[in-house]
Amino acid sequence: MRAACANRDARKNLEWETRLVDLTKMEQKRPEYLALNPSGLVPTLVHGDRVIYESNVITEYLDAVFPEPRLYPDDPWLCARAKMWQAFELAMAKEYRPLMYLRVIGPIDRQRSNDEVMRDVRRSTDDPAHIDWVNRVYDGTAVSEDEATLLASQLYQRIDHIERELSGEFLLCDRFSIADISAYPRVAMYPMVGLALEPAKYPRTTRWMSAMAQRPSFKRSERVRP
Repeated sequence: MRAACANRDARKNLEWETRLVDLTKMEQKRPEYLALNPSGLVPTLVHGDRVIYESNVITEYLDAVFPEPRLYPDDPWLCARAKMWQAFELAMAKEYRPLMYLRVIGPIDRQRSNDEVMRDVRRSTDDPAHIDWVNRVYDGTAVSEDEATLLASQLYQRIDHIERELSGEFLLCDRFSIADISAYPRVAMYPMVGLALEPAKYPRTTRWMSAMAQRPSFKRSERVRP
């Protein structure tokens, strides 16, 4: 974990402090982080003496503790649909993550020598599996090109589904909700791993993306991003 900075939640107007975890250095596997989140994944929320991890658990907790404005619908069916969109995004994340290591973290690592990268990793963890993973990310063998092609195809199938399901301005028709907040950032990161979204092929999705990017809360989030 690195520098901390103060921010304000753009939707619920809550004060919060960011502590950055450098995935290229496997800081999510450090003992002090694992003491908070034994899964060794990000994000983790510390709220007083409470520690909450897993993104969807965090958002549901925050909506219950700070209910205004409400992000999870009160209607049971709409709430279930919102949570299904969150589950859908988690599946996207599993397909996205290997491409991120292949096409983003690997090239970042290779800006430094392998020895320097491995020294940083060993400061975080002595687990042989984690160390071997970073070595394979560094030399580009963690994910084969055939696997990358398959993952890209699966991720585009996710966009096909979003395109079919968008019947209004938002994922729950005309209601902005946690469904949009959960799915939008993942789709917005597609270009990072070389996956373009063509407006002609995905007109509903690109309109939704544009509308989401123009929302005041998202604009404020961009301005305070660490």
